[in-house]
Parts: sequence; structure tokens; C-alpha cells
Amino acid sequence: MELVLWLGLFLPLAGALLLFVCHNFISRRNTGIVGCSLVFFSFLCFVKLLYEYSQGIYLPEVTLFSWIQIKGFDADFSLHLDHLSLLMALIVTGVGFLIHLFSIGYMDHDEHFVRFFALLNFFIFSMLLLVLAAHLLVFFIGWEGVGVASYLLIGFWYERPAASKAAKKAFIVNRIGDLGLLLGILLTFHIFGTGNIHEICRRAPLEFTVGAPILAAIALLYFWGATGKSAQLPLQTWLPDAMEGPTPVSALIHAATMVTAGVYLVVRMNPIYTTAPAVLTLIGYVGAITSLYAAFSALSQKDLKRVLAFSTISQLGLMFLACGVGAFYAAMFHLTTHAFIKALLFLSAGNVVHMLSGETEMDKMGGLFQKLPKTAFLFLIGALALSGIAPLAAFFSKDLILEEASLTGYTTLYSVGLLVTVLTGFYLIRAYCLTFTGASRVDAKLWKNLHDAPSVMMIPVTILALLTLFGGLLGYASSVPPLLMSFLDKDSQAFFIKALAFGFHLTTDVWFSLAASIAGVGLAAFIYTNFRERLSRGKLAEFLYQSFYINQLYAFLIVRPLQFFSQLSSKIFEPKIFEGIIPVCTHVTNSTSRVLQELQSGQIRSYISWIVVGSAILLVYLVFEGFYA
Repeated sequence: MELVLWLGLFLPLAGALLLFVCHNFISRRNTGIVGCSLVFFSFLCFVKLLYEYSQGIYLPEVTLFSWIQIKGFDADFSLHLDHLSLLMALIVTGVGFLIHLFSIGYMDHDEHFVRFFALLNFFIFSMLLLVLAAHLLVFFIGWEGVGVASYLLIGFWYERPAASKAAKKAFIVNRIGDLGLLLGILLTFHIFGTGNIHEICRRAPLEFTVGAPILAAIALLYFWGATGKSAQLPLQTWLPDAMEGPTPVSALIHAATMVTAGVYLVVRMNPIYTTAPAVLTLIGYVGAITSLYAAFSALSQKDLKRVLAFSTISQLGLMFLACGVGAFYAAMFHLTTHAFIKALLFLSAGNVVHMLSGETEMDKMGGLFQKLPKTAFLFLIGALALSGIAPLAAFFSKDLILEEASLTGYTTLYSVGLLVTVLTGFYLIRAYCLTFTGASRVDAKLWKNLHDAPSVMMIPVTILALLTLFGGLLGYASSVPPLLMSFLDKDSQAFFIKALAFGFHLTTDVWFSLAASIAGVGLAAFIYTNFRERLSRGKLAEFLYQSFYINQLYAFLIVRPLQFFSQLSSKIFEPKIFEGIIPVCTHVTNSTSRVLQELQSGQIRSYISWIVVGSAILLVYLVFEGFYA
């Protein structure tokens, strides 16, 4: 089992290294085979481990080598595979493989085909290292690894200024969040004397009382890191701009890797968070506000991929809302279904963008159902699923979050969740209508030759559609605990939802949730199939399109002052003060050296004279010192 685990982790890294080394002479066909097959074999490794776990055969913590041997700061390169990390590994490699397969068709004509697959493989490896790490420092390596990979992939088309700028923005904003995580890790070392994640989680509730300030500080610093990686307020601005990268990158970042890392961190460290209820409540409200903010922002976006980007921010907010009310299982359930649905939506959008030669503006689409019927149908499945329409996957996971918020007494969070549900249905169906229905606004030359994507792109999307249709069954059962709940409950009782026991209940909360979904979907469908041509952009629409002008606010409060001080330094302080001091120092040094040169004349008479003068001064000093004494 240990060998299978190491293979599962390092096969994607081997693929990345092989492609980087051979990029000058490896063919596109072999690149696709290497890039996809090694991720698929990694997935099979974790399927094998899943089978072993189902038979009651568990893998203890395994260590590859001793890394840092300092008392209180010791760190081994070790992995720990439990049910939570195994679930994440299956999502990362399974969905990641489908995105790799899709990329063969999407990036077929790109000049840097090999580099793209090498970076995708490295991305998968980094995320696997993050979720499998048994030590905080190994976890941090994976955390930074996905940050580097995202920077390189978002800026993959670096010759485009917008892509280069988006990559730098993502990197810098994530560094702000990573500072909080690093401080949290250092504080954890100071308090616990170890970086072993499972040892920390075991000791935290035993050694500290509920509400202990030091644990609250650690929990808050971890969440600071999570807000950067999972694009929550106030560090959410990088994710919509990240759409400048190739669409498979967007799918990989949003569905299987990167942005889910923050949610995973909070769920993984749930013993610390349950001991810091104030921070947990803060997480719930930050998630709710972020979810609502992103949902409103998505209402007026013109770019198809940006709509989906804001949708991701909103759904991640719901996951944090679930964590905030203590429903860690609900958060992981929604993370799982969201991975299927968001990959489906992004890859369906990728089919559209690919067929339209890179066009992403919905104002230049319309009527595409006639030319891309399969893609339109698959996108609609994803849109309805994420909107919460029964019996598709996200209906069960999203409804569970809302029901838990209601049952635990968080009425405000429940109300926000309902409103987000209405808005989600509205902006996703709006995107569908603007893209696939109505009169065509596509360029006539493109329209003439339009057709559905090739099989290598359609097959992964179809598989994701099936997972979207039936994925809800992972967390739903009529008379026994659901499969996913039973699986995660073997790690920690924190995942088990005592309030719901098991099954699906047609409560008032469920009916409200379903009604909200139908209302959002129905309203958007009615408006954008009947009155689309009459809609005009007003001040409110522009306000939402600009995402509440938060980017502009940050530019005014942070970016411009920093630019001003940097220019002040480069144009005034450096040339006139720092560089001006250098000649003064040089002159003083030269003058002093000349004086000292005169003292060192080499003449014995001069030296004797100075000795006599010095002796006289010393004698006078000694006489006066004795007199006053």
C-alpha cells in the first residue's frame, strides 16, 4: 500500500519532469499520452487505496525521508492517507484526468503544447502533496506549489499583456494570504512544538478550553490564508482576472485544485476551529457575504468565463458558510458535487470558446444551440445542477448546507443562502440564454463553419455530465446513512450531522430552497428569451459589472499610494538623497585619509615629536586626575 501511495503522488511529478526535459523533441501525440496516462495511473492508485480502505485495511503515516531535525521544529517528508485526503485525491486526479484529456483537443494548435501539459501535471502533483501532507511544512510546500503552478498557467499566454497582468495579480494577492498561513504555522510550532497535523488536531481540544485566545489566533491566521487561496473577501479580486488563462486551466483551478485548498484547510483543522467558535462564526459570515457579493457581481458580466468565475467564488462562500455553522460534512459534500459541475460548465464553455476561435464575450454569441446542440445541452445540465434543481447533484449538497444553517439557528446565514440560490439560477440561465438562444450575433464567417467539438473534447464533458446527474447520490440515501457521510465519518465525528441523522426530508426549508432555485431559473429564462433585446445597461448594471468597484477601491487605497512612494523613491530619494550622499561620504573619506597620510610621514623626528606631545598630555592628565582625587 505504501508503494501505491508514493506512486499516486509522484507519477504526475514524473510526467511534469519528463515533459520539461523532452519538450524540444517529444511529439504532440506522445505529450498527450504521457500527460494524461500518468494522471490516470495516479487516479487508479487512489482507486486501489479506496478498495483497500473499503476492506478495512488502513495505511498508517508513511515517511519518505527525514527532512529537518531541530527540536520543536522537526519535519519529516511524510504523508497521511485518511478518508478525507483520499476523497480529495480522487477528486483531484479523477477530474484532473478528464481536464487533461479535454486539453488535448483544446490546445491542439497551440505552439507551447508540451509546456502546457508539463505545467498541468505539476499542478496535479502540488495539489496531491497539499492534501496528503502529514506535516505542516510539507503541506505548505504543496500550498506554494499550486500557487506557482497557477501563476505559470494563468500567464501561459504571457505575450498577452492581460494574461501576464492577471498572473502577477493572482500571485501577489495569494502571497498576502500565504503570509497569514505562514504566521499561523509558526505560531502552531511555538504552541504545540510539532508540525504533525494529526497530532495537533488530537491535542488541540484536549489541552485548550473552548474559546482559548491562542487557538483563536491560530484559527484566524489559517483562515487568512484560506481567503487568499479560495478567493474570499477581501482577497477575491484575483480569481475573475485569472480567466485570461486557457479554459482548461480555469476548469482545473476552479473544480479540482487550488481554490478548494482553503476549504480543505478549514475542514482538515476542524478540531481547532470547533475549539474557536468565534472564529468559526466569523468564517460563516465572511462566506455568506462573499457568496452574496459574487452572485450579484455575476448578474451583469458579459464574459462567459467571468460569470463562471464569480459563480465559483459564490459557491466557495457557501462552503465556508457550511463550515461556519459546523457542517463540515456538508461543505465537503458540496465541494465534491461542485467539482463535477464546475468542470462540466467550464469545459462546456471551453467548447464554445474553442469553436469561436477564442471569443468569450456573450454579446458576440447567441443562437449557438443551432450549431452546438450537444454542448448547449451539457451546459444546461451544469447550469440547472448548480442552480439547485432537483434531482441534480448540487440540489442535495446545497440544500444540506441551507438546512444545517437553519437547524443550527443561523437564520441570517440561511436567508443569505436562499437569496444566493435565487441569484445562482438567474445568472447561470442568463448566461445560457445569451450564449445559446435567440438571434445569432456570431461573425458570419465563423457561423458558417461552426460545429460541435471533436470527440476528445466531448467525451470528458459527457462523463462530467453523468457525474453531475448522479453525483448527488453520494450524499443521499433514503433509509441508511449516505455513502459519503459514512466514508468521512470514519475519520472524525465532526463530519457526522447529528441534526439530520440520514435520508432526505421534505421539510419547509427544502421546499423554500427548491422554490428559490426554480424562481431564479424561471425568471431568467422568461426575461432573456422574451425581453433580451429591450434590456439596457443602467448605473446599477454597471455597478454590478464592475463588481462593486472593489478593484478600483483597492487601486485607490493600496496600488496608487505604493506606486507614488515607489516613484518618489526612484525619482527623488534615490538620485538626490541616496546617490547625493555618496559623493559627500567619498569627500570626507578622502580628506580624512590625506590628514592621516601627513601624520604617517616616515620621519623619525616627527614620530619622536608626537611621542613627546602625547606624553606631555598624558602627564598633565595624570597630575590633574591625582589632584582632584
